Amino acid sequence: MTRRRAKALPYLMIVPALAFISLFTIYPLAYAVRTSLYEIVLTRPFLTPYVGAGNYREVFTSYYFWRSLLNSLVYAAMAVSSVVLVGLGVSFLLNCRLKISSLLRTLILFPWAIPFVVSGVIWKWIFNSSYGAFNGFLYTLGLIDSYVSWLSHPLYAKMCLAMAHLWKEMPFASILFLAGLQTIPQELYDASRVDGATSKDVFFKITLPLLKPVLLVVAIYETIVGLVTFDLVYVMTGGGPGDSTSLISWYTYAETFKFLNLGRGAALSIVLAGIILLMVMIYLRAIRIEEIY
Repeated sequence: MTRRRAKALPYLMIVPALAFISLFTIYPLAYAVRTSLYEIVLTRPFLTPYVGAGNYREVFTSYYFWRSLLNSLVYAAMAVSSVVLVGLGVSFLLNCRLKISSLLRTLILFPWAIPFVVSGVIWKWIFNSSYGAFNGFLYTLGLIDSYVSWLSHPLYAKMCLAMAHLWKEMPFASILFLAGLQTIPQELYDASRVDGATSKDVFFKITLPLLKPVLLVVAIYETIVGLVTFDLVYVMTGGGPGDSTSLISWYTYAETFKFLNLGRGAALSIVLAGIILLMVMIYLRAIRIEEIY
């Protein structure tokens, strides 16, 4: 009996975790899948016919879906690339042995600690066409002759969102890259200098390969954040001008809470989850961590 209890103990220990995951992850996902198979419109609460793949058919044949998908991919590409590049550069600066390094590492986390909504409000003020600090800065330098409506131009609005995303997410990426840099043995750098390796060779043959695990985590995390970004869009542009910043997350919000179509909103959520899963699989195939070991 004692041996049976010993064998059953590991399974009993994971029961609370499984119950928690089932309650807050598996059940909501299953409920969303079920909802996506019905036509549930809150203006007709007592009429919810089963439509099967009808909601998905409506989604995939909608112009707004493909437009929002393109916007989401462009925005995610801009956001992820800028966060990775700038975050990596900042991590090298933070890794330098300076007296104020610890203070800089603390201060750089300040933007990341600010909620997305508050960050969106700040950047909406900065890019304001009448009194924005960005316009004032460029005008003082003589780079523009008059104030520009940055959030009213399709391309500029995307760039403004990406800049706000960079300011918000770069600190987190920098800290992760910094942690990765500090795990690289100094002996590797010393040996490369003895062999006469250039700074370029050291970066591409030592630093970057050993940072692949961190790079993978940052790329996946920032891609997920970029694809599901809603707060910045809601506060800064509202999906405009036109539909230039209407991401899939915004389209899902509009279908669910503006048009009160819960079935189609659930279908969009499932499609978005599938897109994220596909992107993660692409990253795992493109960045092979096992090659460095």
